[in-house]
Amino acid sequence: MAYQRSNELQLHTDYDIDTDSLASLYPHPDDYLWLNKQQLKDQATHALDFIADSANHGLNPDDYHFDLLHLLDPTLNKSEAYLFDLVLSDGLLKLIRDISIGRLDPSVVDPKWSIPRASFNAAAFLKHALSTNDFKASLSSLIPASQQYLQLKAAAVRYQNYVEIGGWRKITATPVLRTGDEHINISAIRDRLSFEYDDIDQTRPSIRNYYDKELEQVIKQFQRRHSLIVDGIIGPATIRAMNVSAADRLQQININLERLRWLPEDLGDRYIMVNLANYRLNAIEDDQVKLDMRVIVGKTKRSTPSFSSQMTHIVLNPKWYVPSKLARMDLLPKQQASPDYFERYNYRVYKQEDGNKIEISPESVDWQAVSKQHFPYSLVQEPGKKNALGQLKFILPNQWKIYLHDTPSKSLFNHSQRNFSSGCIRVENPLALAGFSLSRNRIQQPLLDLISSNERFSAKLEQPLSVYAIYATVWLNGNEVMFSPDSYQRDQRMAKYF
Repeated sequence: MAYQRSNELQLHTDYDIDTDSLASLYPHPDDYLWLNKQQLKDQATHALDFIADSANHGLNPDDYHFDLLHLLDPTLNKSEAYLFDLVLSDGLLKLIRDISIGRLDPSVVDPKWSIPRASFNAAAFLKHALSTNDFKASLSSLIPASQQYLQLKAAAVRYQNYVEIGGWRKITATPVLRTGDEHINISAIRDRLSFEYDDIDQTRPSIRNYYDKELEQVIKQFQRRHSLIVDGIIGPATIRAMNVSAADRLQQININLERLRWLPEDLGDRYIMVNLANYRLNAIEDDQVKLDMRVIVGKTKRSTPSFSSQMTHIVLNPKWYVPSKLARMDLLPKQQASPDYFERYNYRVYKQEDGNKIEISPESVDWQAVSKQHFPYSLVQEPGKKNALGQLKFILPNQWKIYLHDTPSKSLFNHSQRNFSSGCIRVENPLALAGFSLSRNRIQQPLLDLISSNERFSAKLEQPLSVYAIYATVWLNGNEVMFSPDSYQRDQRMAKYF
């Protein structure tokens, strides 16, 4: 071991003491950080309280030696005191790092997460915090300050209480129920909903098994909060959501708390946040939601990654330079099924000749002889109402060549689960998003006039706008905790590490 305070330390290797990190905190081997004459300093009490509170952040206090610290008695002898001091330092170092930038490595537990984490020197922070007049405040400053995080943390405490009292009972097989129906399972449904809704009438035995109008309103709230079709009909999807246990909901909240810790502390004064899990986009300015709209994201097999970038340009009436894979896998079969498909949808076909890109007529190609494995062409779709990018394209450079864009397929926004794209993000109200993004630009001609011209127009943002695409299956809408299905199964992968 690179650094050792006592022989007893060797007896506790199961506690994963990082002696290398501790070396800088103890320039003199006989020093204490947390004790004065083998008695706890106030700073030690604050440190222990901070470790105990880690449970409310979805973390396990015993990962920070909470159990061992309560077995050690520094007043017994110097050897025990040295060990207590070391173990408290090690546990706190690990916790202040985990609370600041996350406990888990995204590249391991969620390889589709590509938002860079901040670097953080836990030992340097701790040394500085110990030198301040308010050590407790220094520790508290590490907790992410966003309302999403703080409210989600409060939700975790609430669901932990549900778990501790045994959670809710599973509802047995139930037929589809509508307002006015009677069924023996309605009483169990009332019991389940009473955990999260105070306005469930449990007092009148005559209505226990009756689906009345008051219960319908609560069912609709439940459906909205769980990303279901809000129709007031108690069908299989609604029962499945009710039957997710309190422990599983708590784990889902804790997974999403961890994701929030991965995010940069400062997202900016103005930014766009896309939640891939609940298919929504928010435009934020000064911590206020200025826009809230539906989006369409990548299919399960072409899932959109979690990433961050800066919007630099907006293109009006864009051309679509079709990626080779999409041309081969998606568009070729359509042309083979309908020989005038490329012509009807304004696709131009190009091939390479002597190093030059030459346009050719779609009619000159025997498309039945072309295969997905051998497709020596490139496709470009001209601007217009049929263009797959719609009338607006938002450029945000990234390694996946993902961008935000309009779409002619507006009806797809009516689906509750909206993962239909090949990876890019389609936005419900591109004109409103363009207005927000360009609000600090001086564009003389109104956007609608520019779009009506059918001419390609590119506007550079005078101040690039940060864009974050995250995967959050639990989030806060006002004061309500909202849940989404794990459509990309990224929660399922992370759950193995909790």
